[in-house]
Amino acid sequence: MTDESIRSYNRIEIVKSFDPEKVNTILSREKLFSYLGLKVIKIEKGYVETSLEYSENVLRIGGVLHGGAIMTTIDYTGGLATMTVNDGEDQVTQELKINFLEPMSNGPFRCVAKVVRAGRTAVVVEVDFFDKDGVLGAKALGTWYILRGRRVAK
Repeated sequence: MTDESIRSYNRIEIVKSFDPEKVNTILSREKLFSYLGLKVIKIEKGYVETSLEYSENVLRIGGVLHGGAIMTTIDYTGGLATMTVNDGEDQVTQELKINFLEPMSNGPFRCVAKVVRAGRTAVVVEVDFFDKDGVLGAKALGTWYILRGRRVAK
């Protein structure tokens, strides 16, 4: 897939298929999603679960998960949950607040996003990040801005 074709596919339409395999196939073509090793494991209207493997790509010194990898996973997962309710053309992350609660080193990790409120111009999503034993490592609240009549593209 070329850079141009990645920019032109309709992510919202693909996400609304609610087919994790189809969504993973398309998102694996995004370099950051693929580099992190993210996978969508469950997708429903207003709800998304992703998984992140424990790997050298996402660690900081000391063998624990890097906060940036956690934040990126949360951003992807919350954004996907937003797409399941987005009736516009595109969206952007407007605000994302994260509390890091525990160091994470026991993978694979699971991230769960639930839409709290879907408005006309903004969607608020709560996102939790867990290790393989269910320990809550991070909790986030984010807002995604719904774009109407335009898409984000280079």
